[in-house]
Amino acid sequence: MGNGEPRLWIFALVAEMLVSASWLLPVRAQSGDFPPWPIIYDGTVMLDGDPLKTGTLSAQIGDWVSTEIPVLNGWFDCADPCLILGPPTSGYIGAEVTFHLKGIERPASLEMNFPALIEPDRRTVALEFKSGTRGLVWLWGSAGALAVLVSGTVIAMMFTRREHS
Repeated sequence: MGNGEPRLWIFALVAEMLVSASWLLPVRAQSGDFPPWPIIYDGTVMLDGDPLKTGTLSAQIGDWVSTEIPVLNGWFDCADPCLILGPPTSGYIGAEVTFHLKGIERPASLEMNFPALIEPDRRTVALEFKSGTRGLVWLWGSAGALAVLVSGTVIAMMFTRREHS
């Protein structure tokens, strides 16, 4: 062994340690905010009290939106794709979760917050959506009834005044 070989071996070892450790630097530079464990959902979808024949469902947590999935005959399950709530960071833990049906303005009536889990979870839910058309029918019916009541009162008052004149 020559005089320079031990130094070369130590230099090679130190260089190898530095190169090996350098791939860890990007990991340490990240925020350390790991994604929370996801929840996989399946369940039923009702629209105005009836099973939804076909539709598209998604979920939202804050500004994060899941992949849209199909609903068929009032049911959605983990087919391709699954309804997975898996936001990108733990900053979404505790945020309100809402379920949305494409073409319906209001989210489902189910209220919940995204939980902190110790492992992935699978849940079954019953989602109720209202299209708003039943409310409009009630509103139009009420407005019509009010109009009949007011006009009847006005007519009755007219006849009452004529009798007193």
